[in-house]
Amino acid sequence: MPILKSKHFQPNQAAEKRFYKALKRVAQISGHIVEVHADGPTLKNERELIASLNEYSKKLGPWAARQSAKMIEQVAKKNKTAWSKGSQQIHKALQTTVAKTLVGEKAALLMGEQIALIQSIPLRAAERAQKLAMEAFFNGERASEIAAELARSGKVSESDAERIARTEVARANSVITQARAEAAGSRQYIWRNSGDAAVRESHKIYHGKKLDGMVFSWDKPPTLDDGTVGHPGTFPNCRCYPEPFFPPNS
Repeated sequence: MPILKSKHFQPNQAAEKRFYKALKRVAQISGHIVEVHADGPTLKNERELIASLNEYSKKLGPWAARQSAKMIEQVAKKNKTAWSKGSQQIHKALQTTVAKTLVGEKAALLMGEQIALIQSIPLRAAERAQKLAMEAFFNGERASEIAAELARSGKVSESDAERIARTEVARANSVITQARAEAAGSRQYIWRNSGDAAVRESHKIYHGKKLDGMVFSWDKPPTLDDGTVGHPGTFPNCRCYPEPFFPPNS
């Protein structure tokens, strides 16, 4: 089989931007709910705040499902284009019912997990607000700082949204690549990272050697030097990705 071009399997940046834009709105609304219930370093009615954010989280379900589906579809479409650069043998393998079923099953699992992650944004805002209010109660000397932190609730939630968007787009890309790779007969992949200064050390070096370019098995994710286990693109804020590997003359 011909060598597939690595860069075509990179995470979809356009999908990440669109997904983050949607999740950012959830973060802003969550922050606004906290602001409405905040009175300086304290909460006017903590129980009411928690109820409001819990209710908002529950209502997000159908909307979150639509946003997840759109993102996964966008990732899968770009990923399919990357595979189209391969041989006719690969093309035929990916048209089979087995291949489509594998991708569909993985997409369904991803969607369920992503709905929960999106719904967690307001819940995390509620938890943070509670902790800050508790700290203000026991440490009045930090009242002004705590008031400022409560006012930053929306920005903190936006950071959560950004992390979720980056992580889930990369994870969807990795999972869909694996599903199609295994359907096409690939048993291994080449670890690729983004190649810039932001790559974490454990995603640069593996047992004293350069990680980028190393070959691993799909059925045995590596244990990295920091103790984490997984394929590229499956870690929080990870921008690495797997490049399907086919041995020569396979």
